[in-house]
Amino acid sequence: MDDRQSNARACADSGPSPDTSPPAGVVHVRTRLTSDFTVLANALAQRRGSAVTVGVAAYILSLPDGARVSIAALCAHFTEGEILISRALRELEAEGYVERRRVRLPTGRFRTCTYVHDVPHGTVRKRPRHPRTERPPTPHPTPGPPKPPAPGRPPREPRNHPAQGEPAPSRGLPTPPQRARTQPT
Repeated sequence: MDDRQSNARACADSGPSPDTSPPAGVVHVRTRLTSDFTVLANALAQRRGSAVTVGVAAYILSLPDGARVSIAALCAHFTEGEILISRALRELEAEGYVERRRVRLPTGRFRTCTYVHDVPHGTVRKRPRHPRTERPPTPHPTPGPPKPPAPGRPPREPRNHPAQGEPAPSRGLPTPPQRARTQPT
């Protein structure tokens, strides 16, 4: 029992080295932050679509409570224009990250309160992001048992379509005479 058989590393890991880093792709060099940082869900950071939408969401999540997040205030911070900022807010609202409510003040005036969720709020109606390209899935009918024939009628026989070039099966009806094809000379 005097043998030392440890599976622990001899020294602490000092970060990625050229020997252990992947041959391609991202290598994260992390710094442990203890102040002035924002936690951002991967679902939001890695969402498909506009980078402006992700940036607006990250910026709004980094603001303290009570900060103004109107379109004018966001346009003052970002270089993007009013149209892109308002589109990003609509996308975030449709996905449940942003919730805007109009509140009546005691003076009778209205004010919009914006609630920002770090994960999507569950009770929001979903709008398609790109209505021109995304179509709702078409339901595929599942084959069920065959329907019984109506009372008083004989059961229908399934239709068999003949392959091209084969004569149609006889059903007791006379077939019209076929015309001979003539080839041009």
